[in-house]
Amino acid sequence: MKNRGKLRRIVVNGRAYLWNYYYDDMDFTNYPYSYYLFVPEENRRLKVRIYFAKYLPQMKLDVYTSEGTICQYKGKQVEMNLCRPLFARQMIEYVFAHCCHDTDVGELEIKNGEAILENLGYSDFYETFW
Repeated sequence: MKNRGKLRRIVVNGRAYLWNYYYDDMDFTNYPYSYYLFVPEENRRLKVRIYFAKYLPQMKLDVYTSEGTICQYKGKQVEMNLCRPLFARQMIEYVFAHCCHDTDVGELEIKNGEAILENLGYSDFYETFW
């Protein structure tokens, strides 16, 4: 998959972050899982990984598609595609407000990405997985 290692840039609340969403359907040791990687652009000594064990992407990751996982968002049906900047922005806002600060250093691994999605108002996003 071309360009999967390249981090993308997004500005959230006036701060720039580098990010990408990773999913390897051939990693049978850790299957199923996927994760976000977030790095504040001004502090590359901090790397935040948010893991998902239940969210299964329904798309090829090299292209933007309209495909995604059907879920509920605040009571309305939506398609969730974690490759889209909208979802990355929501996760960045939540994580850097509740789990860490832009000035922290090191590597932070958050193993319950689904709990963050639920705190953001998403539900029933893993029904299509089973």
